[in-house]
Amino acid sequence: MSDFEARLRAVEDRQAISELRGRYCHVLDARDWDALADLFTDDGEFQGLAHVTGREAVHRFFSTTVESLAENFWHFCTNATVDLQDDTATGRISMQYLSVKKGVSYVSAGHYDDELRRENGLWKFRKRKITFYYFAPLSEGFVGKPQYITPEGKPLAAQA
Repeated sequence: MSDFEARLRAVEDRQAISELRGRYCHVLDARDWDALADLFTDDGEFQGLAHVTGREAVHRFFSTTVESLAENFWHFCTNATVDLQDDTATGRISMQYLSVKKGVSYVSAGHYDDELRRENGLWKFRKRKITFYYFAPLSEGFVGKPQYITPEGKPLAAQA
């Protein structure tokens, strides 16, 4: 591969990863659980309020547990970084998460650490880990931490 072709491929890879991350927010907010699970590799992991491994477990967690966590939610991501290495990549992206839970508006922010892998020409999440900086009712401002849960929605002990 020539230098030009390598640089062009890197630009295309970065754009595809950017679109993957954007699609994640859109299908998550639309509660399209089939499309969301398809963004992960077969052995993909999601580590957030709970930790699940495997595309089927990701689908089950989001379609059952996450579905019942809030009446509405909206994800906004920015400040993306990507480090490419052939058919794998890593990176971080900042996130703001707004939600309505039991009629109360919540605000939160954090970041996703991503491990990505190209499969059959498409970039997918191999692992997506979220770290929250705060999670609180909008009326309280930028304070508080989220309640971490099992994949079934049961509270876990406080996280560091």
